[in-house]
Formats: sequence, C-alpha cells, structure tokens
Amino acid sequence: REARAVAKLNHENIIQGIDVGVASGFYYFVMEFVDGKPVSKTLSEAGTLAEKKALSICGQIARALEHANKHKLVHRDVKPENMMMTAEGVAKLCDLGLAKQESGDAGLTQAGLSVGTPNYISPEQARGEGDVDIRSDLYSLGASLYHMLTGKVPFEGGVPSVVMTKHITEALVPPVKHRPELSPEANAIVLKAMEKKREDRYQEPGSMATDLEAA
Repeated sequence: REARAVAKLNHENIIQGIDVGVASGFYYFVMEFVDGKPVSKTLSEAGTLAEKKALSICGQIARALEHANKHKLVHRDVKPENMMMTAEGVAKLCDLGLAKQESGDAGLTQAGLSVGTPNYISPEQARGEGDVDIRSDLYSLGASLYHMLTGKVPFEGGVPSVVMTKHITEALVPPVKHRPELSPEANAIVLKAMEKKREDRYQEPGSMATDLEAA
C-alpha cells in the first residue's frame, strides 16, 4: 500500500520510494535514505523550535501536500514524527502507510473508524468520517506547527479518546498565549489551519504554503 502511494509521488519534500517486492516470503520496501532526524526528536530535545525554522519546515511540508493533493492522495497522519529533516535543512514527509485516494480506496478504513494520531488528528477523522480530504491533512499540519511553536500539543488528555473528543469540541488556546513573542502571522496561520469546520480552514495546501512562506 505505502509503496503504491509513494510511487505516484515525486517531490523533493516527500521521501522517495525506490523499489518494492518479495524475497524469501518477506515483503520489502526500499526508500530514499535521509541523513537526518524526525522533527519529533528535535522537539523532544529542544522543547520548541525557533519560529522561522518551524514555519520553514511546515511550508515545505505544505508543498509536499500540494503535490500529493494533485494526485488525489490524502496522507491522514501528518505529524512531527513523520517529518524528516536533512542536514541541509530540507523537510521531507514520510510514512504514507495510511494514505488513501480521495475516492475508491475503501480497503483500509470504513466510516466510523478513526485513523491517524490523536494529538494531531482532525475533527472529521476523530469522528471516523469516511470522506476526509486534504483539509484534514492541513489541520494536522497546523497542529504540528502548534507543537513546534509552543512545545505543547494542542489538546492534552490521559487517553486517546479524550484527546480526540477535545479536537472535536474544545476551543483551541491560541499559540501566542503559550509563547507571547510569536508573530501575529504565525499565530493566525495555526488558528486558520485548525478551524473545527473544514470549510473555515485553508482549502488547499498551496494557499497555506504561501502564507507560511510569506510569514
């Protein structure tokens, strides 16, 4: 599944798939090697990222999602752990294991079953809706940016179901409340990306990327 998803994509901000097959009864998947570490590791070491660095990373990931969207792919698990940083500062989106075509890909999930990571999951994914689109990924990218800027996940709770419920029902504390020195632009991008109703968010990755790059 992941190999088929990656095979459709060729972009500098997406980890490239190279080969897939079976050897001695084992399935294997060969991917581009990235000499770097996931953003989640940097967060665990440093707590927060400098605003300019966080905006740069998310701007690049937004461009990766723009490319995926052109191929009608929804990632569904955008999070710092799935963003790799090269030594040269290039951000790469990885782990398309949950990626699905916007239509006709019913084999992995069904309505009523939520997939993704609770800390960054969109409200519609948390509700188990079957028609998630790229705007769900943009919510998750906004949640990832929130974490990078503040050192905190948007909603906290002891168990995944509590966190997912908060994504659906609880008002978001603006990032600037946790880190007053943040620019109004960075704060506004997060708030727009993380609107509860997907029609109120960025509608496609290119517009979010443009705002991130401008900020």
